[in-house]
Amino acid sequence: MKPSIFLKAVSLSLCLAAVVVSQGCMIKGNETNLQATDSSSNTDVVTPPDSGTSGDPQTDTDPTDSSSDAVPSSMHMEPPTVDTTAPVFISYPRTIKLLKGTEFVPDDYVGYIDDVDKDVELKVTGDVDINTVGDYPIKLTITDDAGNSKTIDVTVNVYTKKQATKKPTSTASSSKASSTTTKSKKPSFADLKKKYETGNAYIGIDVSKYQGNINFQKVRDAGCHFVILRAAIYNNGKFGIDSKFEQYYKDAKAAGLMIGVYYYSVDNTTELMKQHCAELAAALKGKDIDFPVAYDFEKWKGFQKLKMNSSDLNNMFYLFCSEMESYGYEAMIYANPYFLRNWFKPGNYKIWLADWKTQPSWAGTIHFWQFSATGRIDGISCDVDVDVYYPDGRVVEAKKEG
Repeated sequence: MKPSIFLKAVSLSLCLAAVVVSQGCMIKGNETNLQATDSSSNTDVVTPPDSGTSGDPQTDTDPTDSSSDAVPSSMHMEPPTVDTTAPVFISYPRTIKLLKGTEFVPDDYVGYIDDVDKDVELKVTGDVDINTVGDYPIKLTITDDAGNSKTIDVTVNVYTKKQATKKPTSTASSSKASSTTTKSKKPSFADLKKKYETGNAYIGIDVSKYQGNINFQKVRDAGCHFVILRAAIYNNGKFGIDSKFEQYYKDAKAAGLMIGVYYYSVDNTTELMKQHCAELAAALKGKDIDFPVAYDFEKWKGFQKLKMNSSDLNNMFYLFCSEMESYGYEAMIYANPYFLRNWFKPGNYKIWLADWKTQPSWAGTIHFWQFSATGRIDGISCDVDVDVYYPDGRVVEAKKEG
């Protein structure tokens, strides 16, 4: 079988005094500290999760609605010649948790994108005393070069370590009971098979090194048909092959599982993408890949630090497709409903939908559906992503209004 590729489908000048964020401070996106995952301790972050989503994030939407399948035949997107659309917050917190005495850098807590401008300005209105515990309401405004702007309200909660480590008041027995109840809510893999393997559909999983040691024979015996392995990752300026990839591939192949792979990336230049595609292809050489490899872009929080507009975001996708096709692989996109509806234009490329619901909430044709990140299966000691594969594609109808 011809192997194929998935697309698993993103000058800082703080006008901050030592203690107070001054009203009217202008901030430009910082090019440093590229992180693909959200490691902050903030609560109520309005952003798509790292892998899939339990529902659409409460973010702004792009008025141009880029969910259309129409794409240029050259698979290259140009930004509008006239910029009349305001930039959009694609990730932001309702409440920013800030440890007392810590420097407040607002740009580290949000993600925003524009259809034209690659260096959108962030303005902070309001005062934050970083040395005094309390809640501080502020306004964040993003403005592009054409003067289009968008403002949101957030609260900065300055707290102490003592507050952060305060134990809950519930008793040990009630906590244990609650934990037991939570665990019992997770359906067995057998139950998931009965529910989702209807018609021409097959259930499987996707994994990375974080799943630890895996007994793939037990995984196969539990009724799993396939596994999608993380082959490589580019993050924080470093490219690398997943440390478990070779062992996972060997063991999954021996167990008789169908195998796919994905690439986790924050590539933002042509040179990086071409280089990493070559390294990815080298890692796949000689291996039997049954499914497309996923290119997984999840840099939504801090997207502005990549210095890309929405056209650049899509062009990185198209470049990945053409590069991998030159190595003999197909390309596909991994994304959740929000980004498919508002930012990505996948054209005719197949879709691996990340949507953690009982039914897909995106209207269109999908070939894979990641419906859970908390699955359990024999052979793996922790939670695992669970997916359904539709060889002939599944057409998801749009929900009727009313």
